[in-house]
Amino acid sequence: MTIIAVLGGTGALGGAMARRWAQAGHEVWIGSREAAKAQAAAAAMLAEEPGANIHGAALADAAAHAEIVVLAVPYASQVGTVTAIKGQVGGKIVIDTTAPLKPPKVGTVQLPAAGCAAVEVQALLGDEAQVASAMQTVSAEKLSHAEPIDVDVLVAADKKDVADAVIALIADLGLRGYHAGPLANSAASEALTSVLIQLNRRYFSHAGIRLTGDPKGEPQPRPVQIIPVPGLPLFGAGDDIAAAIVLALRGQAGRLYEGDVVVVAQKIVSKAEGRFARLDAVTPSDEARVLAAASGKSAAIAELILSESAGIMRAKPGVVIARHKTGHVTANAGIDASNVDSEGGETVLLWPVDPDASAAALRHALEAAFNTRIAVIISDSLGRAWRIGTVGTAIGCSGIAPLTDRRGETDLYGRVLQATIIGRADELAAAASVVIGEAAEAIPVAIIRNASYARGEAEGIAACLRPADENLFP
Repeated sequence: MTIIAVLGGTGALGGAMARRWAQAGHEVWIGSREAAKAQAAAAAMLAEEPGANIHGAALADAAAHAEIVVLAVPYASQVGTVTAIKGQVGGKIVIDTTAPLKPPKVGTVQLPAAGCAAVEVQALLGDEAQVASAMQTVSAEKLSHAEPIDVDVLVAADKKDVADAVIALIADLGLRGYHAGPLANSAASEALTSVLIQLNRRYFSHAGIRLTGDPKGEPQPRPVQIIPVPGLPLFGAGDDIAAAIVLALRGQAGRLYEGDVVVVAQKIVSKAEGRFARLDAVTPSDEARVLAAASGKSAAIAELILSESAGIMRAKPGVVIARHKTGHVTANAGIDASNVDSEGGETVLLWPVDPDASAAALRHALEAAFNTRIAVIISDSLGRAWRIGTVGTAIGCSGIAPLTDRRGETDLYGRVLQATIIGRADELAAAASVVIGEAAEAIPVAIIRNASYARGEAEGIAACLRPADENLFP
């Protein structure tokens, strides 16, 4: 955690940076000429991000609390702001985001006599602070949305360690930063602000820049993260899973970002949808009694297996392999008694009637709450043919193409792939099961971040199910 003062945090760019840094777990101080205005801005952010570490104060007070100070003020206010904080930034990094725009000709490059605004700041502060320049080519409007932005940021700084520290903070904003040389090179990015204004007027909305070329090992792809969501309740019939996830994330100053995959254990979906079955309320049929005799299951369980199945594939003492109505082949038609309260009588849990529809409902609610596009997978632990041990498996999905077809691509040696189809939804479900667990972990939801997958608006998990006529082991 870094303590960051965003001076001008009541404005569009400063406010967007402050919110994102707070969401990333940093302590943020919003600074303004009027302490009350800064405190009101901090309170408004806290209302949207409960649990975040956000404060408001006058300029000098905010700078005094911080380890790194960010100038996010208009060029006309730059000198006054720097003068107000000069005694509070000794030994600190000061990140200047200023572009020297002079209304009304903001679309025309008008660099100051010193060469650039950042050099002016360093001259005002002298050797007290290390000034770096960044963020002049990022739209405040784009930054105010939840998802990471596919934009590059030029960081000008005289010392590499200063640039590295700034680049790390920029990564926490969901952006890519690059050290573009000494502070004087800020002239280029400051001038680009006016150029981008012209491009936005003619061609784009909220244009930014991206660097192309052959990288020298950097930037590295963002590492895939598997993030548990603790603090969720014990779910019962009628409970709102999406609302509970939103509350849990905001309570930890977290949120969902563009491309996140939310993996939800089937059990809580079934509970919320009221898919409980009391065994003493089940009337077994003659067919159920035959299945019970073959499997050693109770007649009530056998009846439930039959009612949930499209067909029974195998039955032997201790196990029944059934093709569930959804098409999945699984033991006991997915019926489970673990982590189910049976205080009022022995109770088991059935799968959701339509796991894809359940995933879609969750996805739409979560996307609306965080204003970003995600995918949702409903997972259960299933066995596999010829293998011992269960693995998290997708039984429903929304927002993701469950398969990745790589046929026609070439391998390292130029051979054309003939049969390579990857079960991406199953891979992600299995990855999430590492933190979701199987016993008393009480973590029924995990977020997978930075994973590669294709979006699929209309596709469901049925794409992963092998047709019965392709069964090689009848």
